[in-house]
Amino acid sequence: MGHRLLRALILIIIIGTGLWGSASANWVASGSFRYQDREFDDTGFTGNQPMLPIRYATIEIRDLSVNGGQQLLATGSTDGGGNFSINVVDSSTKTRNIVARVISSSTAVPGLFFSVTNVNGSTSPYAVTSTGFSHSNPNLNLNLGTTNALIGAGGEIFNLYDVGYNSLDYLRFLTGAYPTSGQALAIRWEVFSGFAATTFLGSGVIRVGDPSAWNDTIIAHETGHYARDLYSATDSPGGIHHLTNCNQDLRLAWEEGWATYFGQVVRKHFGLPNPELYVKTTGAAGPGNLDFYFDVEQESPYTCDGAASEVTVYSTLWDIVDSTLTPDGTPGLEEIWDNMAGSDTAVWDVMRNYIRTATNRTLEDFWDGWFIRNLGSLTAMQEVFFQHAVLYYQTLAEPNDTVATAYTIQNNGIPLHETYFKDVGNGSGSPDTDYVKFTGEAGVIYTIETRNLLSDANTSLFLYAADGVSQLAANDDRAPGNKSSLIQFTSPIDTTYYVKSVHGSGWGIYGSYDLSVISSVNKTGSSQPPPSILPQVRTTIYDKGADH
Repeated sequence: MGHRLLRALILIIIIGTGLWGSASANWVASGSFRYQDREFDDTGFTGNQPMLPIRYATIEIRDLSVNGGQQLLATGSTDGGGNFSINVVDSSTKTRNIVARVISSSTAVPGLFFSVTNVNGSTSPYAVTSTGFSHSNPNLNLNLGTTNALIGAGGEIFNLYDVGYNSLDYLRFLTGAYPTSGQALAIRWEVFSGFAATTFLGSGVIRVGDPSAWNDTIIAHETGHYARDLYSATDSPGGIHHLTNCNQDLRLAWEEGWATYFGQVVRKHFGLPNPELYVKTTGAAGPGNLDFYFDVEQESPYTCDGAASEVTVYSTLWDIVDSTLTPDGTPGLEEIWDNMAGSDTAVWDVMRNYIRTATNRTLEDFWDGWFIRNLGSLTAMQEVFFQHAVLYYQTLAEPNDTVATAYTIQNNGIPLHETYFKDVGNGSGSPDTDYVKFTGEAGVIYTIETRNLLSDANTSLFLYAADGVSQLAANDDRAPGNKSSLIQFTSPIDTTYYVKSVHGSGWGIYGSYDLSVISSVNKTGSSQPPPSILPQVRTTIYDKGADH
């Protein structure tokens, strides 16, 4: 045997027996993570607590036997089923105590920028750790089994993570990509944080109140504010808002109604149970524990008319996109008047490409944007909005925007329902002026007034003589805080009078109202115009209030 061959054999023996360094080896760590959910309906928690996958969260493979578990061997992420399979490159052959940790962060998921952290102090993601497994063979794969994050032991954290991920994935559906790293979403929650309310703080941060870790729809509502913050704009003044307030600031009503719609439509998009139900619980253990709920489809138990209500806004938007295929409380059925079944992407198109460019943003801008963006379905849209007493169309009294075209109204007190909406020809509108005329008699007192103002129709009235130019009286607000109008006057002669009605100052330009003229001697007569052109406005039901 030659010297070269002998040296080669000695080298093989040294390497093979580990006398000269350790052999590098690869192995695969696999397993899955789940979290315990709490299902809900309109009674609160149902008592059903299924185990659901922790999706698209960072996984760390660590050795607990080194530096108190600080030796990180590999990172990866779970998939859509909560499973992971991570290649570990390990240069050691010693026995390790291997664990997998799931982190409430997406740092290992390409393109996804999301975390759930604590609230106070230095904010950091949470983690749930698997059982430790002895691993001594660097060439042997290791399955760490299924680890469950239970209620009170990480379940809350990963429920928050799941709700947030759904909203981000929905935005990916709408836009083609997750929000960028500069638009990252952070949900912050911790036990006894000292915060009771759930709030979007801006800059991608949602702070969840102590009792709301299981209140999926509350959190999803806040992601609606987050989505708007990234891709659109708002003029909302913010502040406390109540579902029973049917006369909110139009801008506030739009912003809050949009946020509720967004959260519910995310649930609809992913086929989650009861997507029409917005539910707030107390967060306490066990079934029930309902704080309040509302149904965006049935608009109950909170009901309002007109665009100055977040209830109207979210219910109207919902009716645009839901259909017989929606897995709501009446699957396979839809209201006979709701023929929209529009797409989520159409609503988003208006939000992103029109609302963002508007000013004093309200439901009026959504209506105009829908038609300016050429999304069509005018008749079906009018019917949906009409059912919510939002009348963005001309009445049959039009054209009556000049003295020459004034509509004849009887002086018997029977109201004419009018709108401050002038169709520009494509379904969208512009401000409108309404003129009516009536016959007056000498010595008779006449009361001209507006009532039943909807959608912030701030009326302002002007009374003119028979020439249509000479102003005899005017009134803007009937009383402080009351935007309806009232004029009373005594006619000195028998003649024709003209009344001009215009929208007073405010955040909106449309809206609808009743206009009537009644004399002191004539309080009966035939109605005008025919009932077929008057909206049959629903009765408003005022229920117990609730903040959200």
